[in-house]
Parts: sequence; structure tokens; C-alpha cells
Amino acid sequence: MSTPLRFLMVLLSAISITHAEVNQKTETPKKEAVNAETPPPAAVSTVSIDDLSGFESYPKQVQSLVQSALALTRLGLSYLHGSHEPNKGGMDCSGTVYHVLQFQGLTDVPRQSDEMCQWVEKKTQLHLTPTAIAFDHAEFMNLKPGDLLFWTNTMETKRKLPVTHVMIYLGKLKKSGKRVVFGASDGRSFEGLRRSGVSVFDFHLPKAESTSKFHGYGTAPGLLPATSPVVVVVSKPGEEVRKATVAETKPKTSSSPVKQPASKPVSVKKRTPPPPPKSAVEKTLDRAVDSVRRFFK
Repeated sequence: MSTPLRFLMVLLSAISITHAEVNQKTETPKKEAVNAETPPPAAVSTVSIDDLSGFESYPKQVQSLVQSALALTRLGLSYLHGSHEPNKGGMDCSGTVYHVLQFQGLTDVPRQSDEMCQWVEKKTQLHLTPTAIAFDHAEFMNLKPGDLLFWTNTMETKRKLPVTHVMIYLGKLKKSGKRVVFGASDGRSFEGLRRSGVSVFDFHLPKAESTSKFHGYGTAPGLLPATSPVVVVVSKPGEEVRKATVAETKPKTSSSPVKQPASKPVSVKKRTPPPPPKSAVEKTLDRAVDSVRRFFK
């Protein structure tokens, strides 16, 4: 092979190698497929029942509810939209509450937050808070641990009742007296730290300028034994107002049997029946006796 031809072949090989290296450097690397169901990292907080003021006086059903809720905050669960199953690694707000209430045996609990709100309103009592701007407002006087809490318009919605968020009220912390809640969120805080996932959160009311509003609260139907409705009672003018159940407002009746005065025995006179009519022989005998008596008089 002549020298010019050999030179030409070497030159073509060099150009081919250089072109391949340029293509390898400029090719865009492929991104790894992302699993849409993989939850984002969790950043959660928890407390113990010893941190809650008056926990020992909670009804036993509420104690069980709070304990099962706090157990979930120790699993590192993320906020995962559309999930109500811890084994998926995360749950959303209504899915978390749904899971906890189902665990307590409330099988008729709805899945969506707006449906839960209507469920409470229909079967127990929903306490609305349209004017309250602080927890010392009269509209919060019935709030108790274990109650479901409802917010509206925390996101865009076309629901007829715009309730879009639900959590569970845990009570107050012993050390600070601050109110705390349980649920799932991506953005709420606890003790100044932004949290994401199934966690304990500070209970704050939305600011006045916020589009989100706190809607109301109420006890989950079936969680507690049925009780008589509470009414306000004032016995006398100027007397202190007190609460009582309907049963307490009814007049008290003695449980012992009432003794009736002893009745006097009534004497009944017996009538002597008339003698049977006499026969003709007896009548003749009587006339004869009468005649003898008149003769000897």
C-alpha cells in the first residue's frame, strides 16, 4: 500500500473516532423514572401522653384514640395524597383521620373531609366558629380532646361544602399550655419548626386575611356513649347559670313506694231470706192452734 493511501486511511479513522467522542459528550443523559407513589421525605414531631394536660381524665375511648394517633407519629410517615394506608409510607389529612377512626371501630366514617364534617353535623353536633378569632371565644367553649377539627378553602375546591382539611384535637401541653393537634399536613408547624407528614402540630387559627378559615369542630359519631342533651338552667332570677342534662331537669320522684292510708273495713248487713210459703195443711193447722189459744184466754 502506497504511503499517500495509508495516510488517508489513518486520517479517516481519526476523524471517525473524534466524531464518536463528541456525540458521547453532547448526548443528554436519560433521567431515572420516578415512582409517582413514592412519598416525599417526612419531617414529623411527636409527644407522649405524659405531655398532655389532664390526659388521665380523658374518657377511655378518647385515651385510646389519642394513643393510636400518637403511635402513627412515631412511624416517620410522609404526606401522601390519596392514601389512607400507613404501609404505603404516608397518608393525606382525611386519610389519616379515617384510618385512626376505623381503628377505633367506627366503620361508617366517610373518607373525605367535607363528608366527615357533614357526618358529624348529622349524627352528633357540629360547633361552628364563624366569629371566633381566639380560643377564649365562647364558640370554643365546647372544644374537648378527641374532637374532629375542620378547615375550609385550604386548597382550591369545587365542593358544595368547601371543607378541605381535617385533624384531631389532642388537648393542651402541660409545660406551655399550648393547644396541639394530630393529623397529616405538608407545611404546618410544631414549636416553630415546619413539619411534613403524619405528625403533631400546633393548633393555630388562620389569619384574618387568609382565604382559609377554621370552620368548626365536633365529636366523631359513635366514639363516646350517647348522653342526654345539655340545656341551660336558671332556677331563679339572678341565679348563676348552670348546665344540666335533660334528665336532671325533670322533677325528682321518690323511688320508694308510696304508702296508702289504711281503709276501714266496711260492714255489710246480711239480709235474712223470707220463709218459704206454707202449705194448705200448715195453714189449717195454724188456724186450729189459734182457735185453741183464743178458747183458753
